[in-house]
Amino acid sequence: MIRNIIFDFGGVVVPLSPSVAYERFEKLGVTNARDQLGRYGQSGIFLQCENGSIDAAQFQQALADLVHELAGRPDAPKPTFTFEQCEWAWRGYVTEVKMERLQNLLRLKEHYQVILLSNTNPFMMHWADSTDFSGDGHPIHYYFHHTFCSYQMKDYKPSHTIFQRVLNEVGIKPADTLFLDDGPANVEAAQQLGIHGLHVPQNEDWWPKLQAFLNTSI
Repeated sequence: MIRNIIFDFGGVVVPLSPSVAYERFEKLGVTNARDQLGRYGQSGIFLQCENGSIDAAQFQQALADLVHELAGRPDAPKPTFTFEQCEWAWRGYVTEVKMERLQNLLRLKEHYQVILLSNTNPFMMHWADSTDFSGDGHPIHYYFHHTFCSYQMKDYKPSHTIFQRVLNEVGIKPADTLFLDDGPANVEAAQQLGIHGLHVPQNEDWWPKLQAFLNTSI
């Protein structure tokens, strides 16, 4: 019997718009942004920011180094980037928040333990954990019993260890837990640990599929 539901953030709780993020980082000078910002995961300094290898200040410096290198002008002054500029670029991934999905999370909270597990970074969460996140002034943690972020855990889906830590820290069993994600590899990793998995195509409304899986109409 399912007692716990773990949600991915981008592409599930909120729709993703990768092309906007690509464009914003390109405007900052990351000419190969589309290569480093993957659909289901990052690489290079972007991955380091999300797996906690570097913090926000170190990312700002690494971004300046990268842009300077990509410009191909060693003698030119190195740029500098503020936290706000980096947040603006990362925020390109989320251009809208659907209130209906957030309301459905609140409905689920009345019957299940609802958990967030996201590959994300301090810039995105600075916004998501503020009252600017939703249209009704609530931060992301308002909609969940527990929130887990890759950059804070210094781990990254689809590693088995990040799922195991969530299970251990919340004190829940895999057999009682369902995980929703738009990344097939992440769902498969969860299933390998005995967690029930539900793949949701990116940006698809997951509510009908979830109700069918739970065999309920909350």
